[in-house]
Amino acid sequence: METEVAVVGSGVSGALAAWKLAQAGRRVLLIEAGPSVDRAEAVRNFAARENPDDTYPAGPDQPRFSGNGYFEQAGPEPFTAVYEKLVGGTTWHWSGTCLRFLASDFRLRTLYGVGQDWPIGLSDLLPYYAEAERELGVAGSFLPPLPPTYLDRELARAAQRRGYRVEVLPAARNSVEYDGRPACRGSATCFPICPIGAKYDASVHVRKAVKAGALLWSETPVLRLLAQDGRVTGLECRRGGEVIGVQASLVLLAANAIESPRLLLHSGIPNPWVGRFLMGMAGQVSRALAPRPVWPFRSPQVVSGITQFRDGAFRRHRAGMVISVGNDGWPDGAPPRLAGRLVEQGFKGQALQAAVREHVSRQLLLVSSCEELPRPENRVELSDQKDGLGVPRPRLHYKLGRYTLNAIDESVLIHARIFDELGASQIHHYEQAEDPAHLAGTCRMGEVVDAGLRSRDWSNLYVLGSSVFPTCGTAPPTLTVAALTLRCVEMLAKTRSS
Repeated sequence: METEVAVVGSGVSGALAAWKLAQAGRRVLLIEAGPSVDRAEAVRNFAARENPDDTYPAGPDQPRFSGNGYFEQAGPEPFTAVYEKLVGGTTWHWSGTCLRFLASDFRLRTLYGVGQDWPIGLSDLLPYYAEAERELGVAGSFLPPLPPTYLDRELARAAQRRGYRVEVLPAARNSVEYDGRPACRGSATCFPICPIGAKYDASVHVRKAVKAGALLWSETPVLRLLAQDGRVTGLECRRGGEVIGVQASLVLLAANAIESPRLLLHSGIPNPWVGRFLMGMAGQVSRALAPRPVWPFRSPQVVSGITQFRDGAFRRHRAGMVISVGNDGWPDGAPPRLAGRLVEQGFKGQALQAAVREHVSRQLLLVSSCEELPRPENRVELSDQKDGLGVPRPRLHYKLGRYTLNAIDESVLIHARIFDELGASQIHHYEQAEDPAHLAGTCRMGEVVDAGLRSRDWSNLYVLGSSVFPTCGTAPPTLTVAALTLRCVEMLAKTRSS
């Protein structure tokens, strides 16, 4: 197989890159390890089964919410990454929150003496942020904002009395019909799936790429890149039970911060920094019961949040954070689970119905996502264990630093103050801080790629996605991933050379 451009991975970066380059007349092959998703079938799976693992097509080499041994956890703490090998990637089950990075997120070392500065700044990304918000359909930036929920408003009044400002967060979720997708209907199942496609997922731009002339190979895992004399000469992938070679003048590696370094390491890249500086955004989850009904489960899972703690002089000693207001109740308090526990306590009939309604209607949830600093010892390596294709699994080394733990401690205090002001009861702060949705680092700008995302080792290889982040910032990575991708491919689309 010969092509001009091979794009590995069909998440938001791969889908956008394939679409833009196909629009520019380039011959593009988009290669995805996982299958396409039938939305209606996935919704049926979700409705019929309690475990969100069962929503999407599964395989032995697909990371799962509940853990299936795909990663070798080398410790000292587990890195609970969750992502999807699907056409459209992990955007199938993301929350949709789309904040831009702050100017300070790019200059953490200069301003606060911690972390690392980026080789680019906010001004370099501003036009691409605007383009990304248009392409993803971000409500609150490009589209009209979503309305705050009743729960949001009740919690905002309590938070304001403590000096905290709750505001609607921009999200890649249609507030009005846009780009052939309907407006959000508040199904409260954004994670793991939007049943109607109001929330953006990258299959949108996969379809646009194919319409523009790109060729999509799904269920085709890439086994290794082949390189010689400082260039990628081709790649090997498994398709239909056969190993197929692909020759490409230009290769865009658009996997994630675990799969991209895994492939590069297995391909023998000589760069010693590949796999280093693995980061996430540690999450502190706190729950409580409001003194009266606040009616969760009637909107997107996250509409509003607190952003005033993203930046300040405190970042010299503790992380910035975004606090999200959950409209999806307790993690272990879904109505079916709650009903089961109440049945065990002897409730039945109308008494059971009343007890479920009374409890579920008062559930509150706050989640703080705290930035992590790049630490070289947090990294991705190749395991001695092999996956089903004979490729080494990822071995993850990970530990939260004190900088992030200080922010976790502060977030517990903030959550407690808001709950106290609201008069809430049954307050519980989950002890394990984790956020499996945010991955960053491992192929970062400076050591592994340059400011234009070109590999420093193989001249016709570009790495897209959050793996190139020098720091993880104080916002979910997706919008910045999209902006970086649009910036990179704008340059690539202007020239036939690599």
